[in-house]
Amino acid sequence: MTGVLFGASYYHEYLPAPRLERDLDLMVAAGFTVLRVGESTWASYEPEEGKISFDALAAVVDAAAARGLRVIVGTPSYAVPPWLARRYPEVMAQLPSGQVLPYGARQNVDFTNPVYRRHVERVVRAMAERFGQHEGVIGFQVDNEIGVHELAAPAVVDRFRRHVLDEFGSVDAINERWGLTYWSHRLTDIEDLWAPAGNTNPGYALEWARFQAGLTVEFLAWQRDLLREHLAPRMFVTHDVVGGDSLGSTAVRGIPAAMDRTAVNLYFPLQDAIALPDAQPEATTPLAPWWLTDRGASTMLWRGDMAYSLRGPRGERFAVTEAQAGSIGEHATNVPPYPGQLRLVAHALVARGADLLAYWHWHTLHYGAETYWGGVLGHDLEPGRVYREVAALGAELGGPELDPLVPDADVAVLSSRDSLKALQFQPPLLEPGTDRADPHSYHRIFMRCYDAALAAGAQVRIVHEDGEWDECRVLVVPALYIADDALLERLVAHARNGAHVVLTFRSGYADQWARVRAVRAPGPLRAAVGAGYAEYTTLAQPVALTGFGSGSAEGWADLLEPEGAEVLAGYDHPFLRPYAAVTTNVVGAGRMTWLGTLPDVATTGRLVAWALRERGVQPVSSAWGELPPSVRVSSARRPDGTRLWFVANHSWDPVTVSAPGIELGPWESRVVDG
Repeated sequence: MTGVLFGASYYHEYLPAPRLERDLDLMVAAGFTVLRVGESTWASYEPEEGKISFDALAAVVDAAAARGLRVIVGTPSYAVPPWLARRYPEVMAQLPSGQVLPYGARQNVDFTNPVYRRHVERVVRAMAERFGQHEGVIGFQVDNEIGVHELAAPAVVDRFRRHVLDEFGSVDAINERWGLTYWSHRLTDIEDLWAPAGNTNPGYALEWARFQAGLTVEFLAWQRDLLREHLAPRMFVTHDVVGGDSLGSTAVRGIPAAMDRTAVNLYFPLQDAIALPDAQPEATTPLAPWWLTDRGASTMLWRGDMAYSLRGPRGERFAVTEAQAGSIGEHATNVPPYPGQLRLVAHALVARGADLLAYWHWHTLHYGAETYWGGVLGHDLEPGRVYREVAALGAELGGPELDPLVPDADVAVLSSRDSLKALQFQPPLLEPGTDRADPHSYHRIFMRCYDAALAAGAQVRIVHEDGEWDECRVLVVPALYIADDALLERLVAHARNGAHVVLTFRSGYADQWARVRAVRAPGPLRAAVGAGYAEYTTLAQPVALTGFGSGSAEGWADLLEPEGAEVLAGYDHPFLRPYAAVTTNVVGAGRMTWLGTLPDVATTGRLVAWALRERGVQPVSSAWGELPPSVRVSSARRPDGTRLWFVANHSWDPVTVSAPGIELGPWESRVVDG
């Protein structure tokens, strides 16, 4: 491959009138090299049961291939035909509440159901037989954005019972690990294990989440194996996971591991939402549509870093199978990108390991639930501002200087899916300004650490418990609530071997079964941290911190008592004043620092910057000297070790970057060889 594959999803079948040749010619003129097709229209391929034809799709694939465009074909299993739901109502998904999803949307089926599987197998095999040897096809995508719903039909719940029994070995072990003596939940027979609708037990909730994630992997791997019976060896099989924290039941590491490569769909707020130094309160448009819970320029960066982390022990390059070309807010929140922002986003993702970038979608739809989800072409189907910006980007992304790149990183941040799920069930933080528990608590703590690394001028490598991070000199560990002793011992050993490990509150508090440790916190970490605590308190309002510069503690406070550790920060509050807020302790050749609270971003950034200096780590981007507040620099390395710099101005105001003397216009991003 040369450069970055560039294109869009294309649905000729959705158009009000045929225009295949014109569309493909416009794509070629825009520098497109890849299309994604086929995943959404099962009913068109099989309008009646057993009568399958891919002739219309083949016409698109053939015409694209004739122009040198490469094609990814998607299996259509996520959106079923009406006749399937009518004739076989048992295929519709049942939720934990007992509700059976009605027909009328998508991703509303029980993909474990054998009747559904039989029909999927028929259409997937037919698709593979038709396109599995096609010269223009480079790979297949199985299903689409899996993990929207938890499946809880009686057969699924019974399967969960077998899973738990196999996992724990006996009913007695389940009772012991989940503490089922409490509230008279103790089991005598696995058949007595209740359905999820009534569950209040955190151990059950965590294992249910793991089980649901495993179902997604099993289903996608089953489709993968069906395809591989017919595919040319050169073709890959992938699945497009939703980027970031992904959907609730998605196995964010398991799915990419089961596929040939990582693919992600990445959406985030644009316009003023990605302004630096911060999104401005006087913004004239909404900062995000209703379904996006995070904000800020770091939103797109951490999604890219997370995508790189999902496959392999050290991360791998990834495909962006969906990205926004126009407004993504649906009918009530219209936020098309400002001029220059599409290029800025593309550069940020390429710098983080993207080797394929495809927009969703080519043309904006004239009907359906996503009528107002903007494509490269608007409703008038004429090349406009977005098309011209996309075409300019297409001319750039095909260059060999972008092939292949490995992103630089100064700081590692550990992501824990188990901890995210456990802290959704028992959140430690309140929603800001309310007395309601915040199910996004883990994400808030994680993003505070991520944003702090950016504030320190660092680039981030996201790592996972089962990955490799032995070479990471500074490792930040947000709210690692779920961890077995071996993982905690690995963190201590990492510090002892010369790293600086920064941990936040809630780390090490529960074991791998969500069972709180019956020892003084932070449990197995206590000796290495050099501090312990028996109490903690919610902070309804920020509390001023003392030491380590001015700052504030937010949300939570461990009543931390030093046991040999140095105190870096304390609380300016009569109740909290006797306790430490932040401590640090020398451990062998390294150091462990404990954040017993959630400091504000600036303070946490100073802590990360100190950790870098303390380990002698100079952020790669420091070669650019002091940057204007609106400028962010990312970098990546070629195989020969040379670097590419991606320099972006997140502002309407032109700026000058003094070294090496670059003028950047509004929202301009530039690639610099160096």
